[in-house]
Amino acid sequence: MTRAQNQLSHEPHKIEQTGETLTKTPPQVPASHAHGPHSADRKRLIEGAITPTLVRFAMPLLTTNLLNALSGTWGAIWVSHTLGPSALTAVVNANVFMFMMMGMVMGVGTAAGIAVGQSRGAGDMQAVKRVVGTSMSFVVVVSSLIAATGYIFAPQILSMVKMPAASLDMAVTYLRFMSLSLPSIFSYIFIMMMMRGSGDARTPFRFTLVWIGLGLVLSPLLLTGAFGAPKLGIAGVAIGGLVANLTALSAMLVYIYRRNLPVALYGPDLRYLKPDPQLLLMLIRRGGPMALETLIIQGAYFMLLSLVNAHGAATAAAYSAAAQLWGYVQMPAMALGASMSAMAAMNIGAGQWKRVEAIAIKGCLVGVSLTFLAAVLVHLLGDLPLRLFLPQGGEPLAMARSINSIVLWGWVVLAITSGMSAVVRANGATLAPTLIYAVTMWAFRIPFATALQPWLGSAAIWWSFPVGSVSSAILALAYYRYGGWRDYAPMMPIQAKIDDAPQPVG
Repeated sequence: MTRAQNQLSHEPHKIEQTGETLTKTPPQVPASHAHGPHSADRKRLIEGAITPTLVRFAMPLLTTNLLNALSGTWGAIWVSHTLGPSALTAVVNANVFMFMMMGMVMGVGTAAGIAVGQSRGAGDMQAVKRVVGTSMSFVVVVSSLIAATGYIFAPQILSMVKMPAASLDMAVTYLRFMSLSLPSIFSYIFIMMMMRGSGDARTPFRFTLVWIGLGLVLSPLLLTGAFGAPKLGIAGVAIGGLVANLTALSAMLVYIYRRNLPVALYGPDLRYLKPDPQLLLMLIRRGGPMALETLIIQGAYFMLLSLVNAHGAATAAAYSAAAQLWGYVQMPAMALGASMSAMAAMNIGAGQWKRVEAIAIKGCLVGVSLTFLAAVLVHLLGDLPLRLFLPQGGEPLAMARSINSIVLWGWVVLAITSGMSAVVRANGATLAPTLIYAVTMWAFRIPFATALQPWLGSAAIWWSFPVGSVSSAILALAYYRYGGWRDYAPMMPIQAKIDDAPQPVG
């Protein structure tokens, strides 16, 4: 693959696609793509001041993540208060498996977002369309298969983590209904990733508000049967989320096509929905390590859950409550990392390597600062947020407080791992970050927790979290400084700088 910089003309030109050469007239792209707000987004990301641009670009995702976390907290509060702490344990354990399944396909979604970002940075709209078509076909098929697997084998899956007997039946029910929601959730997230890759963080944010807002209303209604709604128990939490997601996905697709956004496929572009084998193989090859990374991380949590559950129901409830707060502390690092990846990919596509280096340094500094502030806030709040999930107090509350006093501070350096990994991935170097997580999770964290339990008891599990976080930050910094990630070829061959030239209309 080369960085060809072909200028668009009004004469027919040739586009290389999956090994064959097609003669094709230039696509009829509305002038808004060349000179409208989407082009302005691209220009700002490759020319604007780095820190304020990065923060502004991250804010919609950070707000989205915050609202998602609040939605999850809202659901957890209703579950724990309505059905008891055993139900909260059921939800937390089932969600670990759900995140593992997401990791199997989200790596390809991340690779697709990077490919879209590089293509947009270079001005190649046809490459954007090709990535969108192949990616969407992939996610619909694979997520449907995963949904069927989760629904059918829910009892066997949950037995692997030594689920407390009081939580098992509720966990099976919850996991089965959550599995049914995977195709729509995965499709939504794929589209969101590719839109962010194209430089548009605002549109996904708006429709995520619809998803979250409906979920906040529907899940408690279907859980409790209030106001005449059907009382579905723990299944109602998952069903409410599914209805909310389907509504937001449908509305976002209508908006995308009415505004003719870069990820919309029209007319001849619909042929890209037939998966391009070479392109799909490239996305899987680049996204595979990221998918494996999620499986490695969530697999480690799966193993840790079995260690936690072995200490009894009180410890399992304490861990479940404490873990509800960790997402808030990790949130700035995750949002900054995703934004750094999209911004770096676009600058790599535009050949702005000095800006890529500045994005890495400034992004990590901002991420560390914000994550530290989040950890301090959670620490100062003390028992107040924990009582939302453990209203009965007692031993689980005391244990949750102890867990947080150890685990919270290790998440600060997560911003370094997340930021450095995001930047190297923006050039397609996805294997090294995965190997780093594999080493830190399975060579440091799990052995530490297992080996020291005879002396430290359950505290060995909690101390394994900062051990893993610090070691991963050190290795991520080392690879960013000394690794060969800068030498990777672009993910998509650049065909034509469509965004940079006026387009014929009609």
